[in-house]
Amino acid sequence: MNIQQYYRNTADISLNSSLAALVPPSFLLIYALIAAPRINLFLFVIPFVIYSFFCYQIYLLNKQRADETVERSLSNSSPYARPLLSQSNALIAFMPAPSLRMIIFDSEGRRRGEIRDMHMWKLRWFLPYSFDRFFPKKLGIFNEADDLEAIFIFKKTRIEILDGKGSVKELIFFKKEGPNLIYKHNNERYYIPKTFFYTDLQVYKGDSNRIARFRKGWMPLDWGQRFKDPNTPVLSFEAGVAAEEKVRIYAIFACIFHYRNH
Repeated sequence: MNIQQYYRNTADISLNSSLAALVPPSFLLIYALIAAPRINLFLFVIPFVIYSFFCYQIYLLNKQRADETVERSLSNSSPYARPLLSQSNALIAFMPAPSLRMIIFDSEGRRRGEIRDMHMWKLRWFLPYSFDRFFPKKLGIFNEADDLEAIFIFKKTRIEILDGKGSVKELIFFKKEGPNLIYKHNNERYYIPKTFFYTDLQVYKGDSNRIARFRKGWMPLDWGQRFKDPNTPVLSFEAGVAAEEKVRIYAIFACIFHYRNH
């Protein structure tokens, strides 16, 4: 998958959601006309219509983005691509899904990996968040070949990180400390200062050593040929961050954005 295919897939999902949202009000209107003509079902129908209209606008937007993406720049990009955990900069996109589906792109618009729920049951599309807590929160991080790199299991106050074979590797305990999010792994302490709307999340190790940054609204101009959404988040790692630590950072952000685009 590349970024153009991502826009097309997102557009298709939005169009299907728009059409599906019109099914319940259609049955309600038929029922009102045939069985209960005196019942005013306007208040029941209008939320579905509004949601359908909203999804259709997202469909049009992503269809336009797919059409505007410079396909030549994707095909002519460098044939050399660094593996997922060797990337210093990654662009993050969220696919519509019953749970988290975080797509990780490189700056050339190529999919380098993905974080997704390992229990992506279709029933979860229709469940509110209050019911979703009954489902196990088990996510996998996959590389560009769709091989499982690690597994994240979210509990109340901790994240369990397992290797691709399911053996427990690490535990990260998290809590809120004032306005900051605190994550502890053995003797290491990571913290993220709170920001409004998660537009600039900086991960610090220890007291003041920043090792990663998640930003919206910041993107080099030449990347704009491929990424048509100027608010596409960019996750950047400082030099020297090891692959094992990057897995922890991805686990932390997967925990923060677990219900994004649900």
